[in-house]
Amino acid sequence: MIHGTLLLDKPKNITSNRALSIIKRELSVKKAGIVGILDPLASGMLPIVLNEGTKLAKYIESYEKEYQAIAKLGLISTTGDGEGDITRTQKNNPFKLQNILIQGVLKSFIGKQKQIPPMYSGLKVNGVKLYDLARKGISIERDAREINIIDIKLISYKEDELCLNITCSKGTYIRTLIEMIGEKLNTGAYTKDLRRLRIGHFLENQMVTLDGLSNNIENIIHINDMLSHVKSAIINEFETLKINSGQPVSTTYSENYEEIAIKDKENNLLGIGRVVNGYIYPKRLINFNK
Repeated sequence: MIHGTLLLDKPKNITSNRALSIIKRELSVKKAGIVGILDPLASGMLPIVLNEGTKLAKYIESYEKEYQAIAKLGLISTTGDGEGDITRTQKNNPFKLQNILIQGVLKSFIGKQKQIPPMYSGLKVNGVKLYDLARKGISIERDAREINIIDIKLISYKEDELCLNITCSKGTYIRTLIEMIGEKLNTGAYTKDLRRLRIGHFLENQMVTLDGLSNNIENIIHINDMLSHVKSAIINEFETLKINSGQPVSTTYSENYEEIAIKDKENNLLGIGRVVNGYIYPKRLINFNK
């Protein structure tokens, strides 16, 4: 049985949930989940956690993300992308912006900030997805959430389009960021194209296409490699028996850690634990027999 993460190169014009159902069918996987849904019009890295890998989804979710986005200037969209009703703005000429102005605006968005999620999003409020309300013409107040824009690079400015490389924290809505950039440029803007290039240490060249699923099983990220950023502790066979029965084991770590990867002498992941006063307590264990 496969345990780990498949880095799907999701094509455009397909929902993330549709891609998930295809993978479950093609790989005969019982349990699988998406980490970080992509909009139907977006492409690129869509991590699919498989079987026991689903227990580690939150660690992938916390990684920073890198995108390439095309911002169409001089136009705005009701959805922030090409799916909505698009109208032309009567503001600055989007064909004649100075590079120094663009660079200054992009730089102003770098750092921690509050962002209000768009109505056209899968975020749930009181159990209802926002896009379900938006499609009925209903708009409600949404709480702003803290995000971090780590970097924005201008790749090109051609005619009325900006090509941007954006590195950001989880929870960032690129469509909303592009709209805010358009407002500050006084042109208006919507996201014409969006591709996710990277999540944490998972790179673009590790992605697998839907057409190449059956021929790229070896490219699935093994569960042992999903927590490379988390501190780890190696335990012996006797300690493994204790951990698997829910008992704590002693460790050489003098500091307390809320989360630590527990591994055996062969470097196989056994689960997640926490360190308290020189002891490792199991929090979530991996069961490869499922």
